[in-house]
Amino acid sequence: MKISSNNNATIQNRPAQTSDAASAAATSASKRSEKADASKAAAASRVDAGAANTEISGKAREFARAKEVAAQAPDVREDRIAELKAKIAAGNYKVNSQAIADRMVDEHIASGIG
Repeated sequence: MKISSNNNATIQNRPAQTSDAASAAATSASKRSEKADASKAAAASRVDAGAANTEISGKAREFARAKEVAAQAPDVREDRIAELKAKIAAGNYKVNSQAIADRMVDEHIASGIG
């Protein structure tokens, strides 16, 4: 604290030099620690980057192949639709309600909802 001796007595508050020095030292140490951590993380990232690129590259090839196969497949199985239409028209199409109910229950259990 500083008190001036002029006609208007003014008081100035200044933090103690020791706390400023301690604060600066702590900040400096913290920054050095952060830089060291960042350097370690960057080095680890460079090491892992090669493995990640290899994995991503392999996955990318798999997805590209799957996309290619899907693009070549017809959107509608016209032969199956024609077969079902012929059975329905002839009255030979029978629905197995037990099989449908079993499948619905199996899918419900597999979904984990119930």
